[in-house]
Amino acid sequence: MVKTVLKYISYISRQAHILNDANLESLLTNCRKKNTERNITGLLISYKGHFIQYIEGEPDKIDKLFGKIKKDPRHYEVVELASDHITQRQFSNWSMAFRKVDEDQAEDLLGYRRLQRDEVFNQTGDKMNSPAMQLLNSFVNNL
Repeated sequence: MVKTVLKYISYISRQAHILNDANLESLLTNCRKKNTERNITGLLISYKGHFIQYIEGEPDKIDKLFGKIKKDPRHYEVVELASDHITQRQFSNWSMAFRKVDEDQAEDLLGYRRLQRDEVFNQTGDKMNSPAMQLLNSFVNNL
């Protein structure tokens, strides 16, 4: 049996304008519809004017979507945290799971470590151990 090769990309970005709940709901409705059509699954976290996202699906579709994401005017400073090929989805049941995280929740997920805004965009060192990736991993592990 040949396993399907999938790809994931995780990234963080700064929102151009902090989105209110109605704008976030509209964004999610649109993303979920398009992701379902493209068989893309993932997770989006909104944290203090930032997006932290993980998307997975067929490699060409993920690359195309990430290209669009990088050009989307609703956010800027898109920093890829990690990408790789996988054989099994992590979010097979969610076209786009979502969570708005406040400072206290972020501290709880990170083990009471205060998440510094500028630190999440630090491009030196190991991106897999960046505070944003730690927040994403901690959130997923606490689902």
